[in-house]
Amino acid sequence: MNDWKLILKVTIGCAALLLVAIWGLSKMAGPENALKVEESVLLDGARFVKENGETKVTVVNFSDMQCPSCKAADIQTKELFNMPGVKIVTRLFPLPSSLHRYALISAKAAEAARVLGKGFEMVAVLYDKQEEWSAVSKPEDNFADYAKSLGLDEKTFREKLASNEVAQNVQADANLATSLQLSGTPTFFVNGEQVGAPFVVDKVKQLLGEK
Repeated sequence: MNDWKLILKVTIGCAALLLVAIWGLSKMAGPENALKVEESVLLDGARFVKENGETKVTVVNFSDMQCPSCKAADIQTKELFNMPGVKIVTRLFPLPSSLHRYALISAKAAEAARVLGKGFEMVAVLYDKQEEWSAVSKPEDNFADYAKSLGLDEKTFREKLASNEVAQNVQADANLATSLQLSGTPTFFVNGEQVGAPFVVDKVKQLLGEK
């Protein structure tokens, strides 16, 4: 009898936690709690930019290349990259090394590739191979291999990876995130309004009049 009571209490407790999580997610996504930022601020100094015709909706994503949730969000929002009227902007926001050991160097890898003309392509590879390079002791070698697979010269890529230019560009994005008091990744803004990652695609389609 006591075992059944224990099971019942655990079941009720889990259900309560689930309801709290769902409620919290809905509150975060709600317009009354959404952070709103002038689009000019979000786009100032942006380097990872992809446009598809005349812009009607702008999606800005603050992302950490070693963040599993960012990888999941990238998969969820992939269809936006070829959606007419949508501008996609990625800002590099490497979290502290205590959270993601290679967040900074992977952000630099993405930026180095961007400088050489393969930014979004490198971001895609970094997410796709995230578990691989996160498990090694020297991810720079992995990044160089990825760069070669994208048609980049390895020596030039390694030079850019270690350059002040790349370090400063990554820091500029991180400074913007800090100034906005962003606490985690991924953080999405759609036309200047913060939107939870699971709701970004639907929000964009709504603004485009597709829903």
